[in-house]
Amino acid sequence: MKIECSAISYQYDLPGDETVIKDLSLCVNQGEKIAVIGPAGSGKTTLIQLLDALILPTKGDIFYDGISVHDLSRSKNLPSIRRRIGVLFQFPEHQFFHERAYDELSFAVKNFFPAETQEIDSRARILMERFHLDTDKLKEISPFNLSSGEKRKLALASALMTSPEVLILDEPTAGMDASGRNELIKIISSLSGTTVIVVTHNPEDFLMIADRVVGISGGSKVVDVPRDNLLDHLDEMEDSGIVPPLVLSVQRWLIDAGCKIDSIFGDMEELCRHLRGRA
Repeated sequence: MKIECSAISYQYDLPGDETVIKDLSLCVNQGEKIAVIGPAGSGKTTLIQLLDALILPTKGDIFYDGISVHDLSRSKNLPSIRRRIGVLFQFPEHQFFHERAYDELSFAVKNFFPAETQEIDSRARILMERFHLDTDKLKEISPFNLSSGEKRKLALASALMTSPEVLILDEPTAGMDASGRNELIKIISSLSGTTVIVVTHNPEDFLMIADRVVGISGGSKVVDVPRDNLLDHLDEMEDSGIVPPLVLSVQRWLIDAGCKIDSIFGDMEELCRHLRGRA
């Protein structure tokens, strides 16, 4: 599914509220992996709600495969879009409400695709193996008694149960240890054909799997570039209050010092390996 935001703005309907999203245009093509970065309060969470059609832009329009979100709203057909999009919010426990963790997996299928309920167990088994989760344990335990990493993996698996065309992840690795982060990043990277939008204020984890990086500050888009062109836009990011990943700042310093670096490196370990190989 192709998503096109055309000069959208959003203002909460409260006296004195500022416009949270301001004249923002964005095109998301099927199968892309995009990192949306920006400081706290920049409008990232509001953008998630707009992309998932949970709220409507107060100005501008969003098109899903060419169909206007306002037309979908008028025809009361927004659920047809929401069932094609999976969302994982920052605090997965806020999305849980079943007594057993395993039942979280079946909820979206039963509600959005009731004709496919006979496939729940087979889909769940595949995802549990992929996420290294214990199916028997999930059938006995409350989702609230899982570890932080298990909660996040369960929430992501639940979002994937309906095979969404678009997956939106809000700070998916927040609070996870290095091992858990690496495992989750590997899973996200493997989602071939699925559009993935990762919203984060800490983009280091996703530099190497993102096709594009979109920077938002004060509700406006300030950067929208292919990952490999990021080094040319660090000044724009810094001027708008977006702190570039340390590894990119180091690479720019090395280039300015005369070191030849031909491509973006996603973490310091990878950059150090490259430099050692050139020594």
